[in-house]
Order: sequence, then structure tokens, then C-alpha cells
Amino acid sequence: MNLIEDAIRKRRTTLSEHESKQVLAAYHIPVSNEELVDNLEDLFKAAAKIGYPVAIKGCSADIAHKTEKGLIRIDVRQEFRR
Repeated sequence: MNLIEDAIRKRRTTLSEHESKQVLAAYHIPVSNEELVDNLEDLFKAAAKIGYPVAIKGCSADIAHKTEKGLIRIDVRQEFRR
């Protein structure tokens, strides 16, 4: 699997949650429907595509405990603007 080889090449010891779910899905293990985005406009498009309510989580192989860092919002039921 390329993403594991890439992580090893970069001397990473963990995968992000998104990468981990890609590994699980490759072995036909069910995972949640998700979209990886890197800007607010794509976030709104992904939420509309998936359908509300959604959970929004930060994604990084360097951050294992997203809750402690305030990087999770659950039960988001509508588009929001800052």
C-alpha cells in the first residue's frame, strides 16, 4: 500500500485517522463516509455531499488526541461561517 510505504519513507511512526481508514477500507472493513479537505469552501461542499449532520475533525499524523486539542466538532447540522 503506497501510503504505508510513504509513511515509512518519511520515517513516520503513525498514520493519520484518514490514512488509517484508507488502509481499513482497502481490506473491505467498513469505515465512516468522509472527505479530506484543506479549506473552508471545500468543507462546505463535502458536508453538503455527505449530508448533515456531520462531524468535523482535524487531521494530522502528528496529533493523536484531537479532543484534547479542541479539533473535533460533532453533530454539525448546518453550514456555519466564522
